[in-house]
Amino acid sequence: MYSEALKIVDAEGLEALSMRRLAREVGVEAASLYHHVPNKDALIDGMVIKVRSEVRVPDPVPEDWIDLFVAIFAEFRRVNAEHPNLVMYAARGVDSDPQPSGFDFLRQIGFSAEDAIGLWQSMIAFSTGFSLFSSGFAAAGTAGMDPALAERMSEWRDETCDRTLRTIIEGYARTLPTR
Repeated sequence: MYSEALKIVDAEGLEALSMRRLAREVGVEAASLYHHVPNKDALIDGMVIKVRSEVRVPDPVPEDWIDLFVAIFAEFRRVNAEHPNLVMYAARGVDSDPQPSGFDFLRQIGFSAEDAIGLWQSMIAFSTGFSLFSSGFAAAGTAGMDPALAERMSEWRDETCDRTLRTIIEGYARTLPTR
């Protein structure tokens, strides 16, 4: 069900998704979908979980935890780029969210709960924002701008995102107690 919903959203946008349309695509009556999800919001949550499940840990896993997080969030952006019509929901908190494992890891390596939450939220917000802008969402914001500047503003480079994300993480890492 979520795969079919995602196909519709990827091809035509979220506005094209309705319970009736999805039911038609999967070959059932719309009412039967409500046995699986109570409403369209829950359907969106399910699609977000499905998209997040596509994020893969790099193989081989980098030895340095900062390199690992930069790589995971690069993968997060790659997955978001494959589903640009759902990017605006990428940071949405949902039930069965896989994110607590990242938070737990940050706690295990010595971050206080407050700093672990702050760092995790910063990584999610920055990566989601970068994904949103690189998906073309902000292209209209360059109208009337000097053409050379508008062209540069429309180029969202992964290297820039990785460098900035690394800087955020390294800043938080300075708060870790020395071992």
